Amino acid sequence: MKTICFNILNGAATHLPGLHQLSDAGVGQNLMHLTPTRDTELITCGRSRTPLPGIKVTGDGLLSNRGVSPAVLTRGLLRMFYKAGYRIEFNSFNFNVPQPEVEEQAWLSVNNHLGGIDSDTDSLVSDHLLPTLTSQAERGCFSILAECGVGGTTFSTLWLRLLTGIRLSPAGSTKDKQKLASKSAVLTQLEQTYLDENQHFNLDSLLGDTQFHDEIQRAICSLVRQWPNHLPLPQFAGGMMFVAPLLAARRAEKFKHAIKISTTRWVLKGDGFHVLNHLDKKDVISANNTRFTTSSMECLNVYEQGQVVEGCGLGGCLVLAEELGWSEIKIIESLEQAVHCHLNHFTEQEATLEESVA
Repeated sequence: MKTICFNILNGAATHLPGLHQLSDAGVGQNLMHLTPTRDTELITCGRSRTPLPGIKVTGDGLLSNRGVSPAVLTRGLLRMFYKAGYRIEFNSFNFNVPQPEVEEQAWLSVNNHLGGIDSDTDSLVSDHLLPTLTSQAERGCFSILAECGVGGTTFSTLWLRLLTGIRLSPAGSTKDKQKLASKSAVLTQLEQTYLDENQHFNLDSLLGDTQFHDEIQRAICSLVRQWPNHLPLPQFAGGMMFVAPLLAARRAEKFKHAIKISTTRWVLKGDGFHVLNHLDKKDVISANNTRFTTSSMECLNVYEQGQVVEGCGLGGCLVLAEELGWSEIKIIESLEQAVHCHLNHFTEQEATLEESVA
């Protein structure tokens, strides 16, 4: 039985001032660090279990832009693989965010969650992330490395500006003009502060000062520095959050491996596309072909409108599904099933609330 290993790095750039004003990937002030944890619970358990202090969760299960969380869709694809006979292993590595509250899942042969609040990034990489991923490579598994990082695209954009000289616009999970303006101001200030002390891009300088990086970037750089030369790296399932540290580590001559990055084609429509020219010819960038417009569900259609573009390894799972031979029709069916199941939870929740009030 072939094994698909899904690994996710969870983190939140809580040291960014006003993080809740920069990103849509969260629920509000002082709660942004709970988003990766709750998304991992959503993928593994079908619903978020970690409570939001002071907030009573209501609504219909959709995002403010009427899309559905990519975590729901990633769950749908992993469940699709499982039903087809693949063994599914799930590992989350939590960098200064709470460990997910999970329970045993029959469809997951491994359901492992490491790290947590106050975890040491370098130790988590050396003691757990590196051994886990190298074991997967040695066993010949399909190994996906995804990320759920709140606020990290600000640092990715900073690094890519310094690496390429391209005046990239702030990327991320929001199209809100006010949030984009706030993010642009923070980015400009960070860049100016860095350039006041450094003439050129310097990886050690960026990693040596917490104001210039998040924990996911540090984790990736640490991982590739220690990666064994004889093993293939995992498939990096994400956009600029992975491109930035991988390019940075290569520029610093910390590793020479070919890299495989899989993301959604919506990510490649942004100006970050020009960054790909800075990758080596041996590197492989893959994007999904599946068209969400073939679905009758509005919450999937909004992906094609650029309202939601990626997250939680969605691009990597879509690319893998296509590579393994699933048709667009079957993929969309699996995504719609996952959405219906997700929305039903909220319908049942609302019915229970009404009964209790009555």
